[in-house]
Amino acid sequence: MGGFFVGLVTDGFLPVFLALLHHLPTVVVLLTVVSLFEHSGFALGFSCTTLAIGTLDKNADPLYKRRMTRFLTFIPCAAKAPVLLFLLTLMGLSVFLVVALYIFALAIGIILGGNHVVRCPKFKRMTFNQFVWGIFLNIIEFLKRISIGLILAVAVLYTLQYLGWLLPMAEFIQPLFAPIGLTAPLIVALLFGLIAKEMIIGVVVAFGVASLGLTTAIMSSFIVFVLLYTTCFPSLMAIRAKLGFRYACKIAALNFAVAYIAALIVFNVAVIIAL
Repeated sequence: MGGFFVGLVTDGFLPVFLALLHHLPTVVVLLTVVSLFEHSGFALGFSCTTLAIGTLDKNADPLYKRRMTRFLTFIPCAAKAPVLLFLLTLMGLSVFLVVALYIFALAIGIILGGNHVVRCPKFKRMTFNQFVWGIFLNIIEFLKRISIGLILAVAVLYTLQYLGWLLPMAEFIQPLFAPIGLTAPLIVALLFGLIAKEMIIGVVVAFGVASLGLTTAIMSSFIVFVLLYTTCFPSLMAIRAKLGFRYACKIAALNFAVAYIAALIVFNVAVIIAL
């Protein structure tokens, strides 16, 4: 038992948090931009999808709520930003490509939600102190969420690995993801991402990037899938509270289907280009 806890710390927690600290400066820059947009009144949902859905008026028109919910679930929240930056860094690509990914996700959200849900915002006046305080709060919230998420992810992941249960679980459903090139470890990362998107980093690092055999096609497919796939469980619970269990399931299925189709296209195009 002692060996289990030593391994959990040295092989589990330590590498994950060292990797997190390495990418923290880039994340701070991105969160600064997010804070600027939020204070301007333009970036509803960029911080947290769960909170954005929770602010929808229960008495609003049901059609508007359904379409707005579809739109919000495709807005990449602050939790996805560090994951996308991490994956882009692994591919040796510019982190500024995250802007193109955000625009792509927003375009899909507008198409599926209906362009009438995106109105010209009423810009708010913002003092310098409000701007700085907003950045500080976003950074603290990010660190709180990612620390709790990563601790839970690494603890569960390492335990399942220790018991030899983890990969068999992922390999069982791997045929579903074979057309988009995802391997069992990446599927495990996606499963943990349903709890909190930050956990994807912990899973990838815990498996060891070098051991995953990642190609450009696989990583491109994985990045697009992470960008668009099903929102986290807390967000789905917020949708259930607003629109019912059946609609929450429909949203989860829609997000998965859109992510799968997009990843399928990207994966096959990348394979053809590599030939």
